[in-house]
Amino acid sequence: MRFDIEGFITFDTEDASLVNVLTGDCIELSQTSTRLLAELLDHHGDLLSRNEIFQSVFDKYGARASNSNLNQYISTLRRNLCDLGVEKEIIVTVPRIGFKISEEAIINNDREYRTPCLEEKQAEAPAQYPITRYRPLFTKALIVAFVCMLLLINVEFSRVDNSTQKVVQDKCRIFMPSALSLQDVTDSFNLASQPLDCSSVKDVYVYRQQIKSTIGNYMQLLIVECKREKSNCVSFYVREQRNV
Repeated sequence: MRFDIEGFITFDTEDASLVNVLTGDCIELSQTSTRLLAELLDHHGDLLSRNEIFQSVFDKYGARASNSNLNQYISTLRRNLCDLGVEKEIIVTVPRIGFKISEEAIINNDREYRTPCLEEKQAEAPAQYPITRYRPLFTKALIVAFVCMLLLINVEFSRVDNSTQKVVQDKCRIFMPSALSLQDVTDSFNLASQPLDCSSVKDVYVYRQQIKSTIGNYMQLLIVECKREKSNCVSFYVREQRNV
């Protein structure tokens, strides 16, 4: 099963990995950590007692179950999420009872996954047929086709910013490279014909990358906009007007 966390982190239980889709950073998890995170995410918003976790994550698989063991795995998962750029507290401790995933966390799984961070924003179309069972295969086919296209045009991506700054604008929290200004981000929204709207609570992630290919060199921004009160993220690319 695959989970989407905060719109830019994917957790694949089969690969036992956490991936930041904006930077490509990946953290491999142990089998026990994978089972623990999957159990918590599968019960998003529900409180799981320590005994429930011991039985479903440890005892069932012959792993050692103890309070100190569980605390260590929880601490490691929190550090992993933090290392990948998640500032929100995803795993909440309920003293003397157990743990749960924060109700404020934006979580999707592959039963309802709509690739919010990989698809460019487009008009919604009414669903005609249930396609959930085919979605993983379709997503893999898209990835293969995209990689083939990059190989054909000899594209090279490179990061141009290593540090990130957080800017608060009205009800928006904007995470962007330190080389950019708030005006740069606002102008990028205007270029995409969708002005930056901070009248509602949302997080905006801006990732800047340089693209080198046989068809020219240019700089582009990947912008991901997530509404914090809903499990809804959209993304789009904006090419900078000046060439590199």
